[in-house]
Amino acid sequence: MLAAPRLFDAHLHPERLRDVDLETLRFFGVQRALVLAHFLEEPSVAALRAQFAALRSEQLPRLERAGITGMLALGVHPRSLPRRGLQAVLDVLPSAFDSRRVVALGEIGLHHGGPPEEEAVVEQLHLARRLRVPVLVHTPERDKERHTRRLLTLLREHGPRPDRVLVDHVSARTLPLVLGCGHYAGLTVQLGALKAERAVALVARLGSERLVFNSDGGDRSGDLLALPRAVHRLQEADLSARVVHRVAWANACTFLGVGAD
Repeated sequence: MLAAPRLFDAHLHPERLRDVDLETLRFFGVQRALVLAHFLEEPSVAALRAQFAALRSEQLPRLERAGITGMLALGVHPRSLPRRGLQAVLDVLPSAFDSRRVVALGEIGLHHGGPPEEEAVVEQLHLARRLRVPVLVHTPERDKERHTRRLLTLLREHGPRPDRVLVDHVSARTLPLVLGCGHYAGLTVQLGALKAERAVALVARLGSERLVFNSDGGDRSGDLLALPRAVHRLQEADLSARVVHRVAWANACTFLGVGAD
């Protein structure tokens, strides 16, 4: 019987999961999780600030009660851009990073594209550089390759050094582009995203360097156990224990600078 590896879910939205769901994730091996600021239906300066506060004061303790070590990434999602006052939102972030539990800026990126989204990306990349924190970048389901290429250009012109950026929700077509620029790549193994079989094939072909598995759990109705299932299929594919450990745990720890012990 295959030994269950430790799992680090590097993209989770627990506010949309029940307590029993979090306990189930822990039972199936998830020991750490990165909670990311998510999109809001009616974003405003007050709503975004409230979201940041609630993730820290409510969601991290929920994970802890389930036995999962939670960490936090804060930023303004492209679907959460306020009509006015973005700078007032960004102004609260430097003090948030005084906490050791806030370890990255994100998720930022492009969803529909266009000048407002690009300006928000650039502003937050500049902030990440000033704060010297890693960045998680969202890529959309539609027109993924076009938006990814534009994001890679913005990252090259305005971002921190490449290994301080994780470009998330990559596809088979965008993964080589992301790795070729020196960034980490997030493989979201979830219904409607990247099928587990395809993710396993990509790891088998490209190796495990700078690849990070995640579930995007809580973002949509999907498979709660998508991440444990995908990692189990990595093991069944006879990939080495070292490869499995890197994509399921160690690469996320290294990128976020949190230690793999």
